[in-house]
Amino acid sequence: MPFFLISLFGKDRPGIVAEVSKVLYQLNLNIEDSSMTRLKGEFTIMLIVSSPTERNEEDILSALEEVRDKLGLWVACKRLPEDWQEECERKEIYRIVVSGADKPGIVYNVSKLLSEKGINISDLRTEKRGGLYLMFIEGESEEDLFEELRQDLERLRHQLSIDISVERDEEVIL
Repeated sequence: MPFFLISLFGKDRPGIVAEVSKVLYQLNLNIEDSSMTRLKGEFTIMLIVSSPTERNEEDILSALEEVRDKLGLWVACKRLPEDWQEECERKEIYRIVVSGADKPGIVYNVSKLLSEKGINISDLRTEKRGGLYLMFIEGESEEDLFEELRQDLERLRHQLSIDISVERDEEVIL
C-alpha cells in the first residue's frame, strides 16, 4: 500500500479543509496523520495519506489541481519509501510550555537543549500575543530523562528570562 506526504498552503478562508478532503475522498485516499493550522493569514495542511491501489504523485497532484487553482493553494506531494513507518519505540513523552517576552533565540535555545539530550521534537507550535511569546512542544525520548530535563530547562529559564514548564505525558492506549 503506497503512502504519500501532501503539503498545501494558501490564504486562509472557509472551505479549504472541506475542498481538499473531498478530493482525497474521491481518490479513495485515507488520511493517516495530519496537521492543519493557520499561521497569521495563511492556512497550512500537512497530511500522510494511504492508497489501497497503486498510484503516483502525479495522480494526486492532478486531482488536486482544480482545488489548487480555485483556492490559490501551493501543493506538493511526495511518495514515501516503503520502510517509512519503521519507528523507534517511544518510551517517554514530554510536554513543554515556554512563555515570555518575545526575543530572538527562544526556539533555537530550547530546541538545541532538547537535541543535545537526544529528545526528538514531534510537535512544536508557537504564537505571539502582543509582546508575549508562547511555544508548545511535544518531545520524545527512548529513556527517562525527566528530572535531568527539568533541571536543564530551569537553568535555561533563568538564562533567557522566560517561563518554562515540563510534564511527562502518559501515552493513552485505546
